[in-house]
Amino acid sequence: MQIILASASKRRQDLLKMINLDYKVIVSDEEEVIDKSLTVLENCQNISYQKALNVLKKVKEDSIIISCDTVVCKDNELIGKPKDKLDATLMLKKLSGTSHIVYSCLTVLKVKNQEIIEEYKEVGEGLVYVDNLSNEEIEDWINKGNPYNKAGGYAIQEEFGKYVTKVEGDFYAIVGLPLNKLYQILKNINND
Repeated sequence: MQIILASASKRRQDLLKMINLDYKVIVSDEEEVIDKSLTVLENCQNISYQKALNVLKKVKEDSIIISCDTVVCKDNELIGKPKDKLDATLMLKKLSGTSHIVYSCLTVLKVKNQEIIEEYKEVGEGLVYVDNLSNEEIEDWINKGNPYNKAGGYAIQEEFGKYVTKVEGDFYAIVGLPLNKLYQILKNINND
């Protein structure tokens, strides 16, 4: 049974390689719609699930589809991917000198004959503490082209890690994929 990653994320692909998983990528083209009536966590779970369903429509073979959505949450507010330089600046100023939660919501679908026969949903989360960032540090980070296409405008495993003073919880969820939760699901599926 083939394993499909429903994501173009280089970080997620690297994590799957790290655990020696043989997979192929089929990118979801599902629009990420935020429902204001849902919590940040509920939106994250919903987007992850919708991405998996979107890829399911594109798959003919029996498969295991892995989908994940990662969001940054500060004071119960969803902080997404910055749209432009100003957005990135405001985002990083909001995270500077404080802590925030990162949720990575995982969906795994086991599919036979284009029907879902098993479905798993898990949440990995971590608390990230960020140093007080100077205007120069924020500008330097942004000018290197780093904040775009990243929830919260940063990636902990990149140079931004030098500004992180402490992490609590699931480090790999902060990177973008709760690796242990995925591994446990795949072990469970393979034991069937």
